[in-house]
Amino acid sequence: MTIPASDTYLKTRAAVMARRLLSRALLEHMALSPLEALSRDFGLDAILESSLSQAARNRLAEQALIHALMRDLSVLLRPLDGNARNILIHWSRKFELYNLKALIRGKLHGLPFDQIKRNLYDLPPLISLPHDRLLRTESIQELLRSLEQGAFADIALQARQVYEEKNEPFSLDAAIDRSYYTGMLRRIHRVEPGDRKPLQRLVGTLVDQQNLVWLLRYRFSYCLSPSETYYLLIPFGRRLQREQLKMLVNLDRFEQIIEHLPNALRSAMQDVKELLGVEQRLAAETAVQAHKCLRFSQSAVTRSLAYLLLREMDLKKIHALVQGRVLSLSDPLIRIALDMDQDSPGVARSMVGERV
Repeated sequence: MTIPASDTYLKTRAAVMARRLLSRALLEHMALSPLEALSRDFGLDAILESSLSQAARNRLAEQALIHALMRDLSVLLRPLDGNARNILIHWSRKFELYNLKALIRGKLHGLPFDQIKRNLYDLPPLISLPHDRLLRTESIQELLRSLEQGAFADIALQARQVYEEKNEPFSLDAAIDRSYYTGMLRRIHRVEPGDRKPLQRLVGTLVDQQNLVWLLRYRFSYCLSPSETYYLLIPFGRRLQREQLKMLVNLDRFEQIIEHLPNALRSAMQDVKELLGVEQRLAAETAVQAHKCLRFSQSAVTRSLAYLLLREMDLKKIHALVQGRVLSLSDPLIRIALDMDQDSPGVARSMVGERV
């Protein structure tokens, strides 16, 4: 069987780009670095301007790191077309959904045009929404309806329907997130058979991560009923699917849900007692799966998506580290933000409790 030249190119590019992913040793070194060194290494010199507020520095750093991820995305998109290309583009739309939520919150709270605009990320035209036009709409319904003919159509339609039915921000926010992931799964069904299964495993792992976090948060932090919680989940994960989720949402204690997870997930959640721990363990499991895909998958688009997932995780750590330095946080707190205190979970949980 002849391997398309685009696949060979893409696998090679992903392998080369993977060399910039953070190793544990490099992260340990970075955790000891001053803000000036971090700014130099990651092109964040603008945040050293003394006249900037802490919030402005944080915003500049976040924007610069997202731009770095978008540059990687543009490189990986070059040889792709059709449904494989659409997978990576749809994944990247999550960042524009942050903007959509900011627009909606701004309108709900009656914030001035300029104040809302300052809180929006500057993203490539490929995934960016028409912010100025959306800011001029008169209502949330009109804003969402204006998006129902473009690339965000499926997300906007479901979000508008939920908002018109529930008329409250939480359900709207949850509907946007749920539609984003179901849209990803729907697009996977359209790719070539050789790409479909590896993508389903990788994205299914992501969906499991989101579902379990949402399930625990909705049931025990927001005190939603089992039926309300199930309605907000995605019944097409890798290990957590429809019947499994129906059973889990009807359990009444955090520990019961952990005990009734599928074996692989239950093993990963061993000794976890709170949501933060679940989020950290699930992120680690997703990283393991992404590393496997990046190294061994025969699907070029799966390798590319795996790289983007890992790169995003790394950039979040860099942002947490920079933010910690800007806020003059202690090294132990910064290490917790970087999930580097796994050898002393009791101390980490105690300090996180203090911080919150």
